[in-house]
Amino acid sequence: MSQKELNYIEDIYNHEMLIINVINNIGEEYDDEHYSSLLGDCLKTHEDLNKKIFKLLGGGK
Repeated sequence: MSQKELNYIEDIYNHEMLIINVINNIGEEYDDEHYSSLLGDCLKTHEDLNKKIFKLLGGGK
């Protein structure tokens, strides 16, 4: 993988981390069970993606 490709993947990883943080912050602001369930599903999806990206970057071998 070229350095340029690695930089793109690292950017994707950082964006996923940002999305995870935003979802967590929103979740802390709302106590509605409907939103909690929806945000929980979104959070799981982005955490799963982030784990795959992290492995692609060479972490978690």
